[in-house]
Amino acid sequence: MNLPVTKNQHYVPRFYMKPFSNIKNAGAKNEKVLISFYQFDNNILKDKVPTSSICSEDFFYDNDGSVENMLAQKESKWSETIKKVLDSSKVDENDYYYIKEFVLYQITRSKAMKNHNQDMAENILTDSLLNRTRNLSENCIRPLVKERVEKELTPDFNISMVNELISVLDDYEIDILINKTDLNFITSDVPVIITNPFDVHIAGLADIGTVIFFPISLDKMILLYDKKFYKKIDKIICQSDVVKSINKYQYISADERIMSKDLADFQDYINDRQLNFERKKLKNQTKVKTAKKMDGTFIAAMGIGITYAINIPLFALPKALRKIPVEYRETFPRQYSIETRREVLCRIYRNPDDFIVDHTLRERWKNGQQYYKKILKFLDYYWDTPKEDLNITPLLMHQLKTVPVNQLL
Repeated sequence: MNLPVTKNQHYVPRFYMKPFSNIKNAGAKNEKVLISFYQFDNNILKDKVPTSSICSEDFFYDNDGSVENMLAQKESKWSETIKKVLDSSKVDENDYYYIKEFVLYQITRSKAMKNHNQDMAENILTDSLLNRTRNLSENCIRPLVKERVEKELTPDFNISMVNELISVLDDYEIDILINKTDLNFITSDVPVIITNPFDVHIAGLADIGTVIFFPISLDKMILLYDKKFYKKIDKIICQSDVVKSINKYQYISADERIMSKDLADFQDYINDRQLNFERKKLKNQTKVKTAKKMDGTFIAAMGIGITYAINIPLFALPKALRKIPVEYRETFPRQYSIETRREVLCRIYRNPDDFIVDHTLRERWKNGQQYYKKILKFLDYYWDTPKEDLNITPLLMHQLKTVPVNQLL
């Protein structure tokens, strides 16, 4: 039996928006769930709008309903788990799995992610073709690439990657944080925040120090974090400044709108000039950096994490790393590999005089070597590096000091 096709398909689930809403006739057939929002485009404030009418598009995922129906089945599990957390009921291992699953699906299913991936693919393919084709201009190539990318790189494609990513979250600790202040949590159409308080510019799901958080109501938030890195997280938030900092990430992250129960919840953020600057900086950030080389095009794609621009006091760095200046902090994968360790060793022992011409860059490399020694010491503790890998033989030292530059940078 074929299920009916839902035309109005949400990229932020209605069950998720409900705890941030005003509810009329709760539990009845004519129940109304009304949420307030601020829309960045044209600075529109809307009070008590039905959740059925926002964060959705007609046939956003597909026309046959296969993806929408699959998500509906999963949302029934996710909503049960979120309800348990909201009711302070006991959660089990299955619930922890559903939380991690929700995180990944919410990241990949959003309109913002669809646009991010399409823009990134469009730039990669356009620059690559330009590098190989001399007779065609960008104005000729880009429209053709854009049409192909929009057809091929759909939300369905993004969602298909979740099963491959879920194991990356296996070692994350999950905590429920309770907001005891007079300020409400706000949310957005990109509610899951990924950032890294250690390496403020890089926040990969597999990286040391990455934190993932999202509010699930006006007074509760779910946090996934690297327990080996953050030893203690206060689960009760009593300071309004902490709530403000958390809310600011929703404001920066949002694609089209922020949402909450009342319009008054937005005022402090809408008028914050520094916050608006950080948001603009993120939105203007180049998604793909390319450089033409003799053997082709070098491509560096930007990740989905957010720059750690606003301090959240909950995330205290390990003592061994606190004195390292921000500009020299660099994260590495949580999973140990000897190749990664040798990459750090190269930063310590490679003499920049051999390959860096620019004086400022050369001095920066030299200044950073003392800090990479401290980072490596911490990494060996974190990774529990095998003893046999700690030894630097004369041959290895020679290799570290003479490694070709194109392998190091």
